[in-house]
Amino acid sequence: MHTTASPRPRPAPVSHDTVAGPSPSDVATRPARLEALDLARLVAIVGMMTAHLLVPLGAAPGGSAWQNAAARIASVLTEGTSAALFAVIGGCSLVLASRKRLAAGDRAGAVRSGIVRGAVVLAIGLLLGFVPTWVVVVLVPFGLGMMITAPLLLCSSRVLAAIALVLTAVGGWLNATVRLDLGIVQEIGNVTPLDVLEPVTLLRGLALTGMYPLITWLPYLLLGVVLMRSLLGAIEAGRVRRWSLTALGIGAGTAVLAYGTSAAVKSWALAQGEDRMLLDLHGFGSPLRPDLWMQALATPHTGTIADIVATAGVSVAVIALLALVIAPTRHLAGALPRALRAAGAAPLTIYTIHVLLTGISMIAALVLAGPGAFESAPWFIAGVWILLAHLAVVVLVGLVLKARGSRGPLEALVSRIAGRAGGKVRGNVQKQS
Repeated sequence: MHTTASPRPRPAPVSHDTVAGPSPSDVATRPARLEALDLARLVAIVGMMTAHLLVPLGAAPGGSAWQNAAARIASVLTEGTSAALFAVIGGCSLVLASRKRLAAGDRAGAVRSGIVRGAVVLAIGLLLGFVPTWVVVVLVPFGLGMMITAPLLLCSSRVLAAIALVLTAVGGWLNATVRLDLGIVQEIGNVTPLDVLEPVTLLRGLALTGMYPLITWLPYLLLGVVLMRSLLGAIEAGRVRRWSLTALGIGAGTAVLAYGTSAAVKSWALAQGEDRMLLDLHGFGSPLRPDLWMQALATPHTGTIADIVATAGVSVAVIALLALVIAPTRHLAGALPRALRAAGAAPLTIYTIHVLLTGISMIAALVLAGPGAFESAPWFIAGVWILLAHLAVVVLVGLVLKARGSRGPLEALVSRIAGRAGGKVRGNVQKQS
């Protein structure tokens, strides 16, 4: 992948220990786009697509050996990790979107803009909830998480890290305890505007009993805020390579430790007579039981301590690796790399298209083969060919956006509405001398 030196100035920094963000003089310059972060977004989106379109092969009766292998590989590489990376990048994006206002001292505008940004994402997620798809749309809890995180941008990174650690420590256990008391495994999946008719169930589901409960979802966004502040500080100090190597080592080491601990605890549990299916079953947003030892299992989508630590470590490692390969002072060269970057800069648009296409596939399956079509997993429901078709759409969208020099339509919509909600930047921003 070729890169060239960027003629644009470096992004304005945000200190990882303060909320003030970049200095006023830095904001006056046009910030360079962090193309490594765009590619990280693309990795997250493609990972979720892979999980949605390959993992179901493992449940299809009579599947071939290569289908089962593809499903297992996709499950190991993408389930849990892709959604976590998407959430961490969401926190990073909030920092980038708010830094100009915070630099000018417009704290109220920054918070208001961030809340509205999350609300628009939430609204898009509510509409996608009407799509007949097997995909659990992440945009409602993601948007709500952004709304909650926006006011927390005024806190120091130390405070945010403390909040994230507390939620990580108690979230999974509390979640499992509540579900056990209620006698449920999962209360809500996709959310639509009709769910507001049962507000108690809806709020409880979003906070605890849904597929992406906020109590274990927020730590990822808070991590993204802290991570991006740290990266921008490294850019300001000219220590991006050192930062990337350090973050890569910490992220990868943390993930290896968490997964290694999980494997050891799993072996111990099997020796104690625990059911292997119970240990292998991927979660529905919570551990299946509140036993404390289960917090050491890094099973995807369970929100255990090990799960959050492992997937957070993978997310940090991916972002750090891409920042190491594509330094902020450089930009991608070549038609295809530029198209992929443009696609990565339009994650909301591409995710929405992906969900709509899965809905079309579901309708086609019901029309052509009846209710049993999904279990048999025809090629347009799950498999390598339909995954390649979705990836071709990603590349096509990227090529179009690159040729037009424009943002994704949904990204532009969110930015425009959030910008208007924030109002004109208050405070004086000094011009760079």
